Amino acid sequence: MGEHGLGVGRHLVLKMLDAVGPCSQQTLSEELRIDRSVMVGLCDDLQQAGHVRRERNPRDRRSYAVTITDTGRQRLIEAEASIPLFLDGTFHTLTPDERRQLAALLSKLLGI
Repeated sequence: MGEHGLGVGRHLVLKMLDAVGPCSQQTLSEELRIDRSVMVGLCDDLQQAGHVRRERNPRDRRSYAVTITDTGRQRLIEAEASIPLFLDGTFHTLTPDERRQLAALLSKLLGI
């Protein structure tokens, strides 16, 4: 992700916004389990890069809705395309069965 200017947190924010549409920073923080103060920094960075925009939330004028931009969507597509190669390089020492076992264990830990 670093190659595309995205860390894990920024990637997760863009991915969620692309999937569900505009969200408040509080919703992003809660759903992605990222501390609220960290989320502010992530959204600041993404906005500065032109990947998201903040607008008044039409349902609650006290909050802001964070929305992915076309630039952010393109950056997400580029980053997502690099994931399989990254995972292959990271887990190359594991057999396919070991990879499946690892995925199952991580899913169990995360409650997925």
